[in-house]
Amino acid sequence: MPSLIDRIENSAVALNSNCLGILDTNVMGYEYVEFTGNGLVTAHHSGFVGIATEQESGHLHVIAELWDGPPPLHLDDWQDAAEISITWPTTIMEIGDEDTHLVLPLPGPATYRLLAHGRNRDDGDVRDDSDPAETYLIQLWPAPVEKPVLHKATSSYGATLRKPEETPKGQRPDWYDTKALGYGTDHPAHGQ
Repeated sequence: MPSLIDRIENSAVALNSNCLGILDTNVMGYEYVEFTGNGLVTAHHSGFVGIATEQESGHLHVIAELWDGPPPLHLDDWQDAAEISITWPTTIMEIGDEDTHLVLPLPGPATYRLLAHGRNRDDGDVRDDSDPAETYLIQLWPAPVEKPVLHKATSSYGATLRKPEETPKGQRPDWYDTKALGYGTDHPAHGQ
């Protein structure tokens, strides 16, 4: 059974432009990333990883864990959870902005799986102290590169970021192209 190696936590991690940045020590700043795949987490080829946050600015509650293998999957307390592969070039992972960031030491440059969880993602951009904190759990472990996995997607905010699935393309029934009364101008059979 996999074991937890390290765990760090901060309830006041600052964020920048709707994105919780995860950087290695060689990346100078945030990169533009899109969250159309899973609405939660994505990686940029420069070594930057971003987690989409509903808040444009403010503070987040962030927990980061390093495991020696895939951690047990617990999704009940989270709105969204997605897993991606990353290639990390250093032994340090910095999470968040400079003044309030977390530093997670890694065993070395390697490929890792990163499982991001998010909750309180639909509670508004501007929040009072009495509002629930937007919270993220980041779990990391050494692993070969694999396809991304979307484990859970229930937040409305995440849904606005994901690329909509294509409309199903099946066979059209015979009646679809048959001229009949009542077709609107936007129907392919109109005017036949």
